[in-house]
Amino acid sequence: MRLNLNIQKTIEYMEQKGWSEADLAEKIGVSRVQVYRVLRGQRAPGNEFIAGLLNACRELGLNDLFIFEEPLPVGNNARISTLNEKVSANEPASSH
Repeated sequence: MRLNLNIQKTIEYMEQKGWSEADLAEKIGVSRVQVYRVLRGQRAPGNEFIAGLLNACRELGLNDLFIFEEPLPVGNNARISTLNEKVSANEPASSH
């Protein structure tokens, strides 16, 4: 699965916070040149960039900051829902 940075959303967030590219680079722990290249689509964000950006932009989530090339696979949430349904079906009726 590959993530693409939502460049527009990232730039809007930077403007809202009053951050320059150098400020963002410092906050996420990468070079200013790397931020420059990623924001212009010249380079894909690496793991360090992704983790740092998520940490620096806590008000935004993964789905706000990144665009998934492929749909996410069904994960544990689907299994947990199924398990909860099975448990609920086996519970005795309450006597309220």
